[in-house]
Amino acid sequence: MSAHAVVTGAGGFVGGFLARYLAKNGFKVTATTRKSLSTDQAKCSWITWIEADLTQLINLPEQFDLLIHCAALLPSSCSDPNRLYIDNLNMANNAFNQAVDAKAKAIVFLSSMSVYGSIHEEEVTEETRFNNPDAYGKAKYDAECKLEDCITANILSGLSIRLPGTVGRGSHHNFISKTLKSICKDERIEIKNPDSYFNNIVFVEDLAKFILRWFESSTKGYAVTNLASCQPMIIRDVVSLLYMTAKKSEMVIYKNASPKPFLISLNKAKKLGFVPRTVHESISSFTDAELT
Repeated sequence: MSAHAVVTGAGGFVGGFLARYLAKNGFKVTATTRKSLSTDQAKCSWITWIEADLTQLINLPEQFDLLIHCAALLPSSCSDPNRLYIDNLNMANNAFNQAVDAKAKAIVFLSSMSVYGSIHEEEVTEETRFNNPDAYGKAKYDAECKLEDCITANILSGLSIRLPGTVGRGSHHNFISKTLKSICKDERIEIKNPDSYFNNIVFVEDLAKFILRWFESSTKGYAVTNLASCQPMIIRDVVSLLYMTAKKSEMVIYKNASPKPFLISLNKAKKLGFVPRTVHESISSFTDAELT
């Protein structure tokens, strides 16, 4: 019998990709979405869809094996910090509690690099001290703590993944996706700190493969990890690569500013089984998917 996965927030880019990826890899998939199904979602008849607001108690399947909690209210869609914090924490609490009730074997929570707040270190590890995170970052961290409590009390497998900019066909709300969109619209862009190194990116398929590999390992206990790509590139070269793949002439203004960009350590992620692409490969995989 195939494993049963529940993916929350499957109406979004990452959640939708993960739901489809798991279904294509033999999972029975139940996916939640806050909005009515799109035409493309409705075509995915092999996925069971639930339209639901996870800030309220909803009826997930009585039994399933894996929860991937992607659902989140983003700062770009909510200007009220208090609501942003409460809604995101409530969604996580409801999802985790139902996974425990359903006797799930594993829970994956898609957290964010936002938990660190303002970063001034040259390289971020999982031990980097938090520095005044915003309401979104605080909610993500408190949800991580809730998940750790669930795992400790119920002897499950739990993983919180602090995501960087996650790219793929249809991605948004990150530096690479926004920059490519502006380039394709022939807009003049402004780029800060062009001579700093950059690896704050993960191709969405690599995230999916990591989650599947981790679930199949059946590792007990709780872990938290950052993700990124390996072999950092200078930001100026990143932007040039985007222009080249879009076949556009460069219209860019470079300037230095504070705070300086940071790199993300991959030591913990690799120990947990993550296999990163290089920054160049991640960008090329994204532009191939987005521009074809």
